[in-house]
Amino acid sequence: MSSLEKNDPAPAEADPRREILVLEDLSFRDLTRQSVTLRDANLKIFENDLVTLTLPPSMESRAFTSMLLGLRMPQQGRVLFDGNEWTGEDYALHDRMRSQIGRVFDGKAWVENMNIYENVVLPHQHHNHRTVKELDREIQYWSRRFEIESMKDQRPAFVGKTFLRICEWIRALIGSPRLLLLEHPMRSVPRARFPALLQAVVSATEAGAAALWIAPSSDLQRDKFPTSARHYQIHDFHLTPVG
Repeated sequence: MSSLEKNDPAPAEADPRREILVLEDLSFRDLTRQSVTLRDANLKIFENDLVTLTLPPSMESRAFTSMLLGLRMPQQGRVLFDGNEWTGEDYALHDRMRSQIGRVFDGKAWVENMNIYENVVLPHQHHNHRTVKELDREIQYWSRRFEIESMKDQRPAFVGKTFLRICEWIRALIGSPRLLLLEHPMRSVPRARFPALLQAVVSATEAGAAALWIAPSSDLQRDKFPTSARHYQIHDFHLTPVG
């Protein structure tokens, strides 16, 4: 054995968990908004993994998160979900991939001429072809768990912001998603509801999902998260770990 081989540090052991979301040498910017802008970012989020991303106050996450779903393309690098890229024209594959991702949006995400219940079941019927009966069981379960009234026959424009936000959480959680993308998920939600919502994410990750929680520092209580959670921030357009 050479002296060089003797002094080489042992290679870091690879995480044995399944990679759910991978950013590889990624650079992204959206010219039309105050969007998340990243340069040469690398990140792996695994099954059973909860990761937070703290945003500068002026940055919006919507375009960035849409890029993670293959709805926008990065300027450089690639995004993989469960080992598959969003590039190419295999739209059936992309549709199946999106069917396994739940999202709480940064901003408005409701079809105004449909009631909230119809809005909640719509993506699951479109992507997963699930029956209303199947979906209804899960909607009822989460409605009880989050202690909200029925969302049936209520229009998005005629309910409070907190109720609408909780319904958005339910839309993201039903269907046992493999990945949760949570953009500013506590916006318009009283702090008293934080434990129940965080516990829902913990339950999902314990069941095998991965979660990315994106929010400004004013709305991200890192000390309340499980010790296993990993925390990142954007500093000078680069993704850096926190703590």
